[in-house]
Amino acid sequence: MKKLYLFFLLFTAFSFRPAYAVVVTVNVTNFQFTPANVNVNVGDVVRFRFNQGTHNASSIGVTNGVPAGAADVFSGNPGAVVSYDYTVTTVGTYRYVCTLHGNAGTYTGMLGQFVASAIVPVVLRNFSVTTVAKKPLLSWITETELNADYFSLRSSADAIHFTELVKIPAVGNSTTEQSYAFTDNNVNNKNNFTYYELAIVDKDGHRQLSEIKMFKNTLTPPKLINSVSPNPISRPGQLMVYFNAEKKNKLNVKVFDAAGKRVYAADMEAVPGVNSGHVHVCDFHPGIYRLQFSMDGLKETKTVVVN
Repeated sequence: MKKLYLFFLLFTAFSFRPAYAVVVTVNVTNFQFTPANVNVNVGDVVRFRFNQGTHNASSIGVTNGVPAGAADVFSGNPGAVVSYDYTVTTVGTYRYVCTLHGNAGTYTGMLGQFVASAIVPVVLRNFSVTTVAKKPLLSWITETELNADYFSLRSSADAIHFTELVKIPAVGNSTTEQSYAFTDNNVNNKNNFTYYELAIVDKDGHRQLSEIKMFKNTLTPPKLINSVSPNPISRPGQLMVYFNAEKKNKLNVKVFDAAGKRVYAADMEAVPGVNSGHVHVCDFHPGIYRLQFSMDGLKETKTVVVN
């Protein structure tokens, strides 16, 4: 009977499993990959859509750019294509940059990544983040479980670098819906946005990642700029700007020299959450510069030294 039960579990888990091979779109605009990090499964297709600006996606020259045995991510020269498909073949982390606006050697500037998992025999449904008493409530449902060990909830301030919050034991083997929930009572109130992902780990150590979900912290006062770096910055170089947006919008950036003369102006595309952009300082003379940012009624100023 035990063998028949395990066979039934296997049959149920895989018979009712939805098709996992999907197309995941990464939009490329001035000057970021959106989303900057995405979780995929082996067999999925990552589709880069170059919507604005002269960009490309390349893992060539990036340290640990792709897992061993995987082909490099390379869409061609900047501006060569409007769409590029990459089929994921290997478990691991894939890191890439725009060769014009990023630095492959230091993995800085305009960069992105996706993390590929193997499929574990757990059918996940409705991983979500809601707000309860101004705290993030993370909840999820499994339709079936086979050989499941635990769930690892992970959080991030930038949707790229995740750390584990808690491990929650799985039921293990089940053909009925199982519900799970966890409230993050220690969410960082310095961050306007916090990102979460769920890792499903089976008893063989295999891991599959969920979609990344975002929580907006209403206890944190609205702010535009998270950081401007490096500061000081040496020429030639790219000054990275990490900023928040409540909705799809554009961040207006103006740069003034020590005499008050405007030397740079641009709009940076923004989506809800944490965004990145950069300012080329190649043509700036050494000195102190004032950066003025504005979006959606908010204005902030930062000072940068260019060497």
